[in-house]
Amino acid sequence: MSESNLDLVENPVIKAFIGDQAKFPENFKQKICEDDEMYLFSMKKIADDGDDGTRALVRYYAIGRSVLDTVKQVVEWHFGSFENVPSFLDFACGYGRFTRFLIQEMPPEKIWVSDIYANAVKFQTEYLGVSGIVSTGKPENYLIDRKFDCILANSFFSHMPERTFTDWLQNLYDLLTPNGILMFSVHDQCLLKSDIEMPAKGILFSPESESQSLDKEEYGTTYVTEKFVIELVEKVSGGKAFVHRIKKGICKFQDLYVVTNELVRDFSELKFNHQPGGYIDVAAFTSKGSLYLEGWAADVNLDGRIEEVQVLVNDEVVQRCEPFYDRPDVAAYFEKDAILQSGWNCYLPKNTVTPEDVLIVKAINNYGAEWILETCTVKSLVSKRKSQSLLGSTQTKIKLIETQLAAAKIEGEQSQSKLMITQTQLQETQNQLMSAHTQLEKTQNQLISVQTQLEKTENQLINLKQELEKAQNRVLAMESSKFWKLRSTWFKLRRKLGLAGE
Repeated sequence: MSESNLDLVENPVIKAFIGDQAKFPENFKQKICEDDEMYLFSMKKIADDGDDGTRALVRYYAIGRSVLDTVKQVVEWHFGSFENVPSFLDFACGYGRFTRFLIQEMPPEKIWVSDIYANAVKFQTEYLGVSGIVSTGKPENYLIDRKFDCILANSFFSHMPERTFTDWLQNLYDLLTPNGILMFSVHDQCLLKSDIEMPAKGILFSPESESQSLDKEEYGTTYVTEKFVIELVEKVSGGKAFVHRIKKGICKFQDLYVVTNELVRDFSELKFNHQPGGYIDVAAFTSKGSLYLEGWAADVNLDGRIEEVQVLVNDEVVQRCEPFYDRPDVAAYFEKDAILQSGWNCYLPKNTVTPEDVLIVKAINNYGAEWILETCTVKSLVSKRKSQSLLGSTQTKIKLIETQLAAAKIEGEQSQSKLMITQTQLQETQNQLMSAHTQLEKTQNQLISVQTQLEKTENQLINLKQELEKAQNRVLAMESSKFWKLRSTWFKLRRKLGLAGE
C-alpha cells in the first residue's frame, strides 16, 4: 500500500458519499496516507467484521465529517462563521481525517496542523496545503512563537496520563489569542465499566490504546470527571477562563469542552444539536423483486425528532419514510422513552433499484442535521443482512437480545454461563424466525391458490349471469307473442265458464 493506494475517483460508493457529504465534492481531497493509523484502525475493525475496504473508507470519512459538524456549531456560536476565524490550529491532527473537511470551510493558509508524527504533518502540508508544526513527546519542549484564534485537540486528552494532561492543557491555553476558543475532547467517567471505580482525584489512566507505535505508558486511555476538568481549566487559566461541557459532543461518544477568555456570547446561546442515529436491520429482495428495508432512526436531542428517513439510489432520492412503530430495544438502549416510536420500513419497487446500484440511507432530524445509516452497493447491503428476516416482530425480539448481550459485555456483569444461555436463547429465536418465515411462504402460496380459485369462480358467475339474462329475454319474447296472448284469453274464458279448476 502506498500514498496513492486508493484510486477513489473510480469507486462509485466513495464517489456517492463524497458527493453527498462534502461541501465542494469536485475539490475534495480524497487521498489517504498509507501510515494513517485512523484509517488502518478502521480497516482492521471492518476486516474483523468480514467486510471489504470500501466500508472502512466510508467510516473514515464519516467520522471526519461528523467532527466538522460539531466544530462548526461551536465556531458559528463564537465567531459567526468559519470566514471570521483568523487562524485555526488542529492539534494532534493525525493524517487529515478532519482537516480535509476543514479546508472546504476556510482557506488552507489560515490553518495550522500539529502532530507528533512528522510524516503526518508532511502529508498534510504537501497534500492539503496547510501549515505544519511537528509536536513533541514532552509538553515543555513544545515551543511555538505564535497564537491561534481557534484550537482543536480532538481525541488527544482522552489518551494523556495525569502527569502530562495538565501541562499540555496549559500549553494549548497559552497559545490562545485573547478572544480565542479552545476545544478539546475527553472520555467522561460515564464510559467506564461499572466495576471500575473512578479515583477521588477524578482522573483514571490505563496503558491501552489503538496506536501501534506510541508508548502506551505515555499514550493510553484516560477517563475524567467534569469536576476534574473544570478545576484544571480554572488552574491553568488563573481563574480567567470560561468553560462549557458538551456531553458526548464528539461522534456521540467523547465529551467536548469549550474554553474561552472572553465570553462574546453566553453559553446558553450555544444550541448544540447532536446528529441523529439509526441502523438498517433488514435489507432483502422480495419475491416480486422489490427491495425491502427495515431499521430504526432516533434523535437524542432534548426536543429533537426524526423528520424523515431518505433513501437515495445513485444520488437520486427514490423513497422517503418516517418512523412509525415502537422499538422498545432502542428506547431502552438510549434510556429515552420519547424515541420509542423509532422503527421504520419501506419498499423500493423493482424498477427503481438493481443490485449494482449505490445506496445511501440517511436519517434527518428537525434541525436539518443528518446521519448516514449506510452507504454501499445494494448487493453489499443485502449480502450483509442476508441472515436477517423480513418479519419485524421476531426481528425486534432478536434485536432486544443482542442489545441485552452488548450491555452485559460492556458492564462486565454477565458471566460466561449466562452468556451461553443468552446465545442459546438467540439460536432458539432464530430457529423460530426461520420457522415463521417458512410458514409465511406457505401462507403466501395458499393465498395465490385462493386468488386463482376466486378468479375461476368470478368467471363462472359472469357466465351464469349471461345465461340468466338470455333466459329472461326468451320469457319476455314469449309473453309478447300472439300465441301467449291467445293462451291468456283462453284461460280467462275457462275461468268464466267455471272450467278453470280442470
